[in-house]
Amino acid sequence: MDITRTELMDRVHALVPAFAERAQKTEENRAPLDETITDLIDSGILATLTPKEYGGLELGLDVAAEIVRTISAACPSTGWVTSFYIGAAWRVNIFTEQAQREVFADKPYTLTAGTAAPLGQVQKVDGGYRITGQTAWNSGSVHAEWFTFAGVVFEEGSAPTPLWFLVPREDVKILDTWYIAGMSGTGSNDISVDDVFVPDYRTGPFALALAGTAPGQLIHPNPMYHLPFLPFAMAEVTPVVVGALRGAADAFVQRTKDRQGTISQEKASGKQAAQMRLGRALAAADAAETLLDAFFERLTAQRPEQSDPRDRAEMKLKAAYLADLARNALNDMVRGIGGDGYRTSAPIQRFFRDLSVLSVHAFLDIDTASETIGRFTLDLPVADPLL
Repeated sequence: MDITRTELMDRVHALVPAFAERAQKTEENRAPLDETITDLIDSGILATLTPKEYGGLELGLDVAAEIVRTISAACPSTGWVTSFYIGAAWRVNIFTEQAQREVFADKPYTLTAGTAAPLGQVQKVDGGYRITGQTAWNSGSVHAEWFTFAGVVFEEGSAPTPLWFLVPREDVKILDTWYIAGMSGTGSNDISVDDVFVPDYRTGPFALALAGTAPGQLIHPNPMYHLPFLPFAMAEVTPVVVGALRGAADAFVQRTKDRQGTISQEKASGKQAAQMRLGRALAAADAAETLLDAFFERLTAQRPEQSDPRDRAEMKLKAAYLADLARNALNDMVRGIGGDGYRTSAPIQRFFRDLSVLSVHAFLDIDTASETIGRFTLDLPVADPLL
């Protein structure tokens, strides 16, 4: 497969109108529609970050971000699942080469869902592990073919060892739990495993992945596969936030043009307050895109301090600040949309709900991220398991 960035983005832009048209149905379906997943596969988008040796494009994190941002401006739920399916090709590299080749044996992409929350029970046995438990927030679970679980191994005489486990769909039970006010179309259901055997080769060292030094990562020469886990995870979620804000701003422009007072019959576009609010919305969308570009410029630069916890914490704060900026900008917008702006058919209310949920994601919580940097700055102990 040999597709340039320009060719790939042309395919993305060709799909965006359909994704926007399906946004409400995606929300009602509580997961991407089957035809959306087919479009993503057929377009080659999902192979963006897959290593070339597995038939992928290996185009870079900035390309993945542009794809996700563009799709999220049409439908944040679709953008979110797209991001995690694209990013799964990076995350699979945390596992052994044997596991990687198994996942990519017949196609250059992987539909993989998972979460960083640890399972309740992990037992070491001959040749692998047995895992039991239930986890939440598994985005893309409805169409996933593989699932990842986190867990901690406790063995007598050894320090606790955090691991990642790779499990095929047939060994997992998907629970219909995804009922939520925003990001409703992501299919982020709970999943469970009951005494499932995971062979050693389908495990990955999570502590090393946090530093970007898992053996499975290091077999690939491209530096983007050697990034620490948390900054990479931020690279998956921030383009969704920024794209959603741009989509909201565009929807607000249209809403302002169309809105007319029920009693006064006055056009909203003629009001100074609406004009100022619109200007602030567009400025916020521009600012978020500029900050996103700076985030990726820093993320993709090869810097010796990238594996330092302080650096990872700074990247987390930058991502959380982006989410907070987007939430505040949208809160300002919705004060001027009128009652009709909250009808189900109005895109802006969906963006409002989606960004409200996104901004409280564990990776994007502004209070936690800013507290961590505050503690670093004041030379106080920091205990963030994701750093």
